[in-house]
Amino acid sequence: MRSFLLLGLFVLSFSSLQAQVLTFDHGEMEFYTNTVLSDIEAVTEEVEVKLDVQTGTIEIAVNINSFEFEYETMKEHFNDKYMESDKFPQATFKGKITQDISTINEELEVDGSGDLTIHGVSRKIEVKATLSKNDGLTVIKTKFPVVFKDYGVDDPSILTKPVAKNVEVKCTLYLKGDG
Repeated sequence: MRSFLLLGLFVLSFSSLQAQVLTFDHGEMEFYTNTVLSDIEAVTEEVEVKLDVQTGTIEIAVNINSFEFEYETMKEHFNDKYMESDKFPQATFKGKITQDISTINEELEVDGSGDLTIHGVSRKIEVKATLSKNDGLTVIKTKFPVVFKDYGVDDPSILTKPVAKNVEVKCTLYLKGDG
């Protein structure tokens, strides 16, 4: 009888921990850069996210090809010439939020650090974000700069003049429990 009770407690505690992993429900990731010739902006809603609220570990992945641009030609140049998305199809972030996020009752500013991998190159970065609740979902909002050359990506150029050296990445991600 005691074994059944312990087994029941173990199963309950395990399922409780499983319910603490949040995954992507909806939202978007975008990047923006202004150049001498024009502003360049792209957005995607195809993002994979896993956030363990018990440990603060977070994993984000985005397919490079999923970014939509104002013009199809921009998307082709971005994927073929600069990002080489056939060779490097995903950008990922694997890191940890340093604050305790096991309960989020109001907007909470957090710090995170981890490895951002773009174009096959990983670099440690630090980001600031806000976490909040909205209609039963956990919302993550963040923005941070990315310098192309830090990830082995040539600066986009026109007639050998660079038009952008870095971009601002902005995310608004809505997460739901999967348990």
